[in-house]
Amino acid sequence: MMQPAQTIKRILQGPQLPPEALHTYRYHLLYAVMDGAAGGILLNTPIYALKILEASQWQLPMRELGAGVGMLGGLYMGSWMARRPKMPFVVIPGLICAAFALSMALVQRSSFWFLLLLTISAAFEIVTRPAVTTILRFNYPVECRAAAVGQVRRWSSLAFLVASFLSAYDYHYAGEAIRLHVRAQILLAGSLSVGSFLSFRMIRVRERPACRNLQPELLRSLKESALVVLRDLRYCRYLAGCFLDGSSQLLYLSMLWAFFDRTLGYGFFGCVMLMHTLPALMAFLVTGALGRWVDRTNPWVAWALVRFCWGADALLLAATPLCAPLFPPALYILPVTGRIIRGSVQGAWWIMWWQIGVTYFAPPGEDTSRYMGIMTFLNGATRLAGSGLSVALGALGVAPMTMMLIGGCGVLLSGAYSLALAYYEELRRVPSTIAQFEHQFNSHGR
Repeated sequence: MMQPAQTIKRILQGPQLPPEALHTYRYHLLYAVMDGAAGGILLNTPIYALKILEASQWQLPMRELGAGVGMLGGLYMGSWMARRPKMPFVVIPGLICAAFALSMALVQRSSFWFLLLLTISAAFEIVTRPAVTTILRFNYPVECRAAAVGQVRRWSSLAFLVASFLSAYDYHYAGEAIRLHVRAQILLAGSLSVGSFLSFRMIRVRERPACRNLQPELLRSLKESALVVLRDLRYCRYLAGCFLDGSSQLLYLSMLWAFFDRTLGYGFFGCVMLMHTLPALMAFLVTGALGRWVDRTNPWVAWALVRFCWGADALLLAATPLCAPLFPPALYILPVTGRIIRGSVQGAWWIMWWQIGVTYFAPPGEDTSRYMGIMTFLNGATRLAGSGLSVALGALGVAPMTMMLIGGCGVLLSGAYSLALAYYEELRRVPSTIAQFEHQFNSHGR
């Protein structure tokens, strides 16, 4: 049986990485584990706002909607950081994110202000992601990049799972002292967030000499991003699929708390188990293998798998209130099955959307930041579209079940779209993997 010391050593060594990538992997892992634990605590706070602060249903999508507004600046940020050192674009907004998370401990009476601070914190965290993606592309070899990121995401999912479970357990048994317990949890989460970004700061970035300070010009930055969209039709097709997928998901995502609590009748513990714990458990078990698979497969095919599973989850949830009166065990079987299916691809979704998806389109070098900035902008647009419609429908009293049905069908459609594009590009002999795409630039001497 493997000893604890050997287990830790194996985790820190990563998935057969070359020596020069091990330093990055270890600090990336430390950053992700602490960030995952902080997220496991903070992402439980909406159920506290719902049950204790009596938040209205329309307030639940605030985090996604407000974060979307902040992400619209990603278009400018991606071009601004293209010729600058990337680390400040992670650390500065990251520490601001942690500060707003900590400030949630001061607001315990108003659900609106409580969720607004969570929204602002999330917006600053997402601002860091284009720079994180670019740094990981610089520092991980393309042949094992998804494997490394997948392994990190796997352990991050475990940290998220444990933190989310313990947080829910504490909620369940806190009784009259729940406000004090929530305040302590938030302070812990904010401290972990600070530690995560300081850990990422320890990574030595292998940037090219061109990545040095140049004065930003707003019009030039926006022009550069616009040129990317105009000249790269493949990337435009990719963005269209991501918009359909993301906006469909966000139509119902924030309403799941109200659905589990008010429609299915689950308590604190049951809501958190379905919302976070089961998906995180599956992500921990599966994401490492999925990361290695993504390195070897066509990204369009990887996206199709993710989207079909994600859409199936939404439809199973939507069917639960209809099936439970006819077959009572369906109240448990269908949601658990849906959450397991979703969790099995949750890590792959993260890898593709935030870590390596754009590297199938962006030439190596400074364009990575621009492409990822456009992706962040798109994420903002999807949040405005999906969450905005969710807020409007929620205010009109539309049932979360209806939103899940519509959103799930949209996600399945985006999966079919991905398969169609995989076939289309195969006929035109486009490189079938990210590694093949990048190697064509090396073969041209670039």
